[in-house]
Amino acid sequence: MQKIKSKSFVLIIPILIFSGITFYIFSLIFTTLKFDLSKKRGSQITSYSYVISSSDNKILSKLSRKFEIDNSNHKIPFFLKHSFLSSEDKRFYKHNGIDLKSISRALIQNIRSGYVKEGGSTITQQVARLLFLNNDVSFQRKIKEIFLSLILEFRYDKNQILKLYLNNIYLGSGAYGVNEASQIYFGKLIEELTLSEIALIAGLAPAPSIYSPYQNIELAIKNRNKVLDSMYLDGHISLADKKKAIKEKINLNYQKASNLLDDKLLINFILQETDKKIENKNNYKFLRIKSSINKDWQEKAQKISRYAGPKELEFALLSIESNTGLIRTMITSKNPSINEYNRVITSVRPLGSTFKIIPYAAALIEGIKLRDKFEDLPRCWESYCPKNFSEDYRGSISLIESFKSSSNIVPISISKKIGLKNIINLANSFGLGHKQEFEEFPSLAIGSYGDNLLNITNAYSSINNNGKIQIPEILEKIESLNNKSIWENKFISKKILDLKINKKINKLLEKSVKEGTSKAASIKGKKIYGKTGTSDGNKDLWFIGSIDNLTTGIWIGYDDNKESELSSGNAAYLWKKFIAEIYKIPIKNKLYF
Repeated sequence: MQKIKSKSFVLIIPILIFSGITFYIFSLIFTTLKFDLSKKRGSQITSYSYVISSSDNKILSKLSRKFEIDNSNHKIPFFLKHSFLSSEDKRFYKHNGIDLKSISRALIQNIRSGYVKEGGSTITQQVARLLFLNNDVSFQRKIKEIFLSLILEFRYDKNQILKLYLNNIYLGSGAYGVNEASQIYFGKLIEELTLSEIALIAGLAPAPSIYSPYQNIELAIKNRNKVLDSMYLDGHISLADKKKAIKEKINLNYQKASNLLDDKLLINFILQETDKKIENKNNYKFLRIKSSINKDWQEKAQKISRYAGPKELEFALLSIESNTGLIRTMITSKNPSINEYNRVITSVRPLGSTFKIIPYAAALIEGIKLRDKFEDLPRCWESYCPKNFSEDYRGSISLIESFKSSSNIVPISISKKIGLKNIINLANSFGLGHKQEFEEFPSLAIGSYGDNLLNITNAYSSINNNGKIQIPEILEKIESLNNKSIWENKFISKKILDLKINKKINKLLEKSVKEGTSKAASIKGKKIYGKTGTSDGNKDLWFIGSIDNLTTGIWIGYDDNKESELSSGNAAYLWKKFIAEIYKIPIKNKLYF
């Protein structure tokens, strides 16, 4: 009996091992076959190549679409294809995912040199590593890599695997895929690259940080020449091609006079808006996208953002052309190239006193006059007892005086007199109260509820447009490759304020800048209409102001909502600094930070 049990135990062990290995292999197969490429890091949000230009036709960004895996008509350019094959995997079309000859050759080379000189991994193995694994050096990872490579060869044909590789390989400086590398290093679409530029990009593959042309141009050129030698020896280029490419001077993107815009948040927003317009109804492969952005203003505003206090303090700026609704400037962060949060669109923060223009406008609509008196004294509404800033109270004052001094008491008195429902309805017609739904609480009248910089700036822009509101737009037109029009902006406005009421509102805003709390934005000899705003603890600092046909909003604050030692005067001053820069108005530099 004991012997039978022992034999059974001996048989069970290999069965368990075999079952474990089988389960492991099947789980790898299942994972690979079900893998969704669209969710992989580095996959592009657009299915088209594009060139984005500014309103004055300067190029802001250009990027080739990634290679379409399932579309055999979307071919890899000849030189690009063979630059990577010659340098990374010469026998790519001959092996089944694992190249024993290359592994043996690499092993011998590494033993001779005494260090790891050659990798031996095929392009398929690199794809397996890019999509499913990491760069850990371990026996277990290598076994996984081999299994995954064999499965990939079963699931995809060779050209699809090569496309997967070229779409996802990391080539340094934040570039995932050759399309992004082409943009980052040369500011070009893939089809615009020269043989020399293609070879330099291919030369980055083994070690992007070491061979980066931004870090070591001599080493990058040396590796480029190796790729060209390899392509020549493999018969993919002629001797003349090779010599010409070696002689070609490398002009990196940062060396060009017309630098592309280093602002991925802005570019992504432009692309998101483009996708809404085309709705993917047509399978466009290339788009010319004309944005409304003024590149010169954008760059000036980005420099000014760095004046905004401590390093952690964040900044957002938006300029809207009032009579068209076109967005001319959009600064989402002090460091938009590395920051991934759009403070103009996504951030919903208490509006503070910038919202007060709504109850005052509602009061004027209801027949209250600018000279009508209100009591600016401490009082409570049930358990709610607001205070004025610095607890400064002025007694019986006119509507215009209360706005100029940014009273907290008077707007709440107005809301009690005319009804919060009227104020909410008017705010909604201005495009406010949709990000955070307004409710009938007294504190609403003094800006306790939140919205984003886009909506509050557009509300002020409509006042600057004689009471007509536009839908804010960052696109002017979209065209196809052959310049055929796909979409063009049509400027449609909606009247929300009577002209006489609108003039009175502008009088309030002008007084605020000339004599009131928004004085830091005043520019001698210029008519400016604006209002500062501050939330509790100076957590949010606002200034929204209009000059001529331009309305610009600024927000300053901490992302973690901590208190600031600055004031809304700082926001107003940065507004003035920006306006002075773009209109070339000399102002005295006053230290506000």
